[in-house]
Amino acid sequence: MPLNNMNNNRIIILLTRKMAGEISDREQEELSKLLAENPEAIYYEEFVSELWHHKEDQSSDASLAYQRHKKRFGEQLDFDSAEKKNTFAYGLAACLLCLVLTGIFWKLFLTESASDAFTEIIAEKGVRKKLHLPDGTAVWLNADSRLSYNDFEKEGERLVNLTGEAYFDVTKNKHKPFIIKTDKLAISVLGTAFNVKAYPNDQQTEATLISGAIELAIKDRPKEKIQLKPSEKVEVLHNDQVIKPNKKGEGSLVFTLSNLSKVQMKDQEYIQETSWIENKLIFKNERMEELLPKLERWYNVNIRISDPKIRQYRYTANIAGEDIKQLLDAMQLVKPFQYKIEEQEILIY
Repeated sequence: MPLNNMNNNRIIILLTRKMAGEISDREQEELSKLLAENPEAIYYEEFVSELWHHKEDQSSDASLAYQRHKKRFGEQLDFDSAEKKNTFAYGLAACLLCLVLTGIFWKLFLTESASDAFTEIIAEKGVRKKLHLPDGTAVWLNADSRLSYNDFEKEGERLVNLTGEAYFDVTKNKHKPFIIKTDKLAISVLGTAFNVKAYPNDQQTEATLISGAIELAIKDRPKEKIQLKPSEKVEVLHNDQVIKPNKKGEGSLVFTLSNLSKVQMKDQEYIQETSWIENKLIFKNERMEELLPKLERWYNVNIRISDPKIRQYRYTANIAGEDIKQLLDAMQLVKPFQYKIEEQEILIY
């Protein structure tokens, strides 16, 4: 269901009532339904939350926050002139109510922050974790990743924020949508298994569906939705080189839809995107330059390459327990190079 102005305004009003603790059970059910039908609307919570928790000059800075979000969402926060007496009034009332309640909240709960309601789990470089969320959802968290989640019991949706990579096996609950939010995507599901890769320094964000169904909404492009089928994956490129301006001069985010990458190693087949949850790092015909961030996260090391030619060397391998020295020794047999290891620093030349 496209996110129209009426849905947009209603979601903002309900989010404001939720922040104020005045939302009824029927309104909470309505909000959950709207968020499930419009996963891109999860970003409107940023707008309401930023106003609510802002801790400087509330009257002026909250207004600035609204303007920033209005600019971000463009026409999504503009109300049709034909609906001024209804839609605009409700939307403006929600914003004004939020501003007033923000000041009250700030005075009463000065020491609280927006992150207080979230629990955060961190997997450092070289560490992979498996955990279970309060609803029973199983999560595998890859190295150099962090995940935070809201109070599933109190909130109308199960909201998870992810930086890095994680594999989810989501417990079904048709009354509470499970929403994963990364810097570039909002992913809405009810119960399914999939992998999300969203490292800040990578050139793309990936979502890979193993079973079930998921719907993705691209941040800042709320009308661009993608529905994945099992064994499909989507890559959203966010390198400046792939942002193509349209006729209006606005950026057009580029994404590709493809199938899982299956790699045959000896007599066994692996799924490259999810092999890491079995403590296996699989790569096929990848350049050394592409492998560096993966190896740094996997082994918790910093790698420098002094010879540009080495960056173009290509490798195929299945890493399952080898330490970094064993791996480099094996790679030397494929393409010649030298290396030095000093604690967590590695120089390849």
